[in-house]
Amino acid sequence: MFSDKNSIWYMEIGSGHTWAAVRVPNDKYAVIANQTSIGTLKLNDHANYLASPGLAKFVKRHHLAQVKQNRVNYAQAFGTNNKLDATYNWPRVWDGQRLLTPSKKQSIKQHDLALFMKPDQKISVATVQRVLASHFNGTKYDSNGKWVGGYRPINVPTDVESHILQIRNDVPAEIAGVQWLAMASPATSVYVPFYTNVNTTPYQYQSGTDQPDQSSAYWTYKLTRVLTDPYRNKLINKDVRPAQKKLNHQLQVNLKQSDQTAQQLTGSALSDYLAQQNQQNADLAQNTFEKLNQKLIVDSSRQTKIVHHQDL
Repeated sequence: MFSDKNSIWYMEIGSGHTWAAVRVPNDKYAVIANQTSIGTLKLNDHANYLASPGLAKFVKRHHLAQVKQNRVNYAQAFGTNNKLDATYNWPRVWDGQRLLTPSKKQSIKQHDLALFMKPDQKISVATVQRVLASHFNGTKYDSNGKWVGGYRPINVPTDVESHILQIRNDVPAEIAGVQWLAMASPATSVYVPFYTNVNTTPYQYQSGTDQPDQSSAYWTYKLTRVLTDPYRNKLINKDVRPAQKKLNHQLQVNLKQSDQTAQQLTGSALSDYLAQQNQQNADLAQNTFEKLNQKLIVDSSRQTKIVHHQDL
């Protein structure tokens, strides 16, 4: 992805030989899985399509796809559309489009889903968070439920991190960039907003290895996932979502307040202040989840069906 506050371009590289890029329409979104997704390139329309020199000739010479009127289907020429895509990739595209455009009725078995689609409502950061945390929620395909079909969801328990990169239009350029970062599985974590115009990052995100610890951000949020996973949605609904909702609200309030102060600062004073706010939000979120984990330990212990009879 290449983006500024005015436009977004999506680029793909075809088998290391070629590349193609398309402009994302202003009123549409794209849900992209692990496959080549760019369809028909209109190579004469340079305002919306770009490609490596000689792409059409390359495709035609190697019989990769049909070339008509300087139009090439890039996914057909360089991508795959096989059984693995049918269980691993297309279902995730379907799920994202299901959440963003519920008025469009499609099948999880479709393999011709559009790259760009118009949402039923304007997309917010919170909406993107819900998509990235989805495991076919509310459907029979839910991996926390019956998991019919065994399709690969967007969110899985083994996720290491999830991020949203935002360039805002309603604030000065110096504070426009925000990275919303959720460590471990976003379904049981929280997206913490971090200003990007900084010279350092919160200490919890500078530490951590592949071994569990009690201080790094990753292992704090990973523990939440581990504690809830055996009980599927039960503890997530009971304990995690209320904590997420309250924390998300406070982080939004914090961001709005720090935006106001930041607009009065410049240079190193600005970057230092933004780094300080990042640290405070990181601390708030991690402290909240440390307390949540303590509650989950108690509540998960109560899930056992083997109980002691006090009279025996």
